Amino acid sequence: MIKSVMVMNTQGKPRLAKFYDFQPVEKQQELIRSVFGVLCGRADNVSNFVEADSIFGPGTRLVYKHFATLYFVFIFDSSENELAMLDLIQGWNQPQTLSHLSPSLFLVGEVGSM
Repeated sequence: MIKSVMVMNTQGKPRLAKFYDFQPVEKQQELIRSVFGVLCGRADNVSNFVEADSIFGPGTRLVYKHFATLYFVFIFDSSENELAMLDLIQGWNQPQTLSHLSPSLFLVGEVGSM
């Protein structure tokens, strides 16, 4: 089960934080700070998978991906597949190709000018 999804910048400021287990706001802020503390101390050439037992409890894993100035983070328990979570993050960040866009986005000019 996914416990939380976070997007934060490289300064630790959360841009998105969704907790699927109820957490008071103070606890959410503490968890975000703890996750950022783990992420900012990691080198770029290490695994994107982190044991998060000390932050979220036993059996909890954290997977993250660093894109430009943002960290995309999923926190989940042992029932989820780590690679599937990483693939989910990657899917969020894939650029959309022109073939997926609606032709109406490319209309130029005034309506009714024909």
